[in-house]
Amino acid sequence: MTTPSIACIGIIGKHDNPLHIALFPPHTSTPTAHLEFSFLLNASLDIFDARARDRNRVDQDLGMLQAVDERLSIWGWETGTGTRFALVVDAWGKSGNRAMRGLLDGDLRGVSCSPLLL
Repeated sequence: MTTPSIACIGIIGKHDNPLHIALFPPHTSTPTAHLEFSFLLNASLDIFDARARDRNRVDQDLGMLQAVDERLSIWGWETGTGTRFALVVDAWGKSGNRAMRGLLDGDLRGVSCSPLLL
């Protein structure tokens, strides 16, 4: 059984400049992974801008910004200073020892919620 995992975290400045991009295994093994995830994070900036125009927004957690395909989805959060955090979540994740995952994972299985809240 697989557990969803974070594939990439991007920190993007208020002027849409990437401040930091971190990749996590198994996505670090391909030589073009950094470039591919940079394109995905850049594509999510348009969705950040579209949701920022919503004046009725109370929370800074923007939830799922985009489902890239059946495997990857991008989740976003924006700070009060305009810095944006984008998380690329890999739904296929990685296999793990079921006994080591503990009760929390068993309680959350089947629930779809923001990775920013966990």
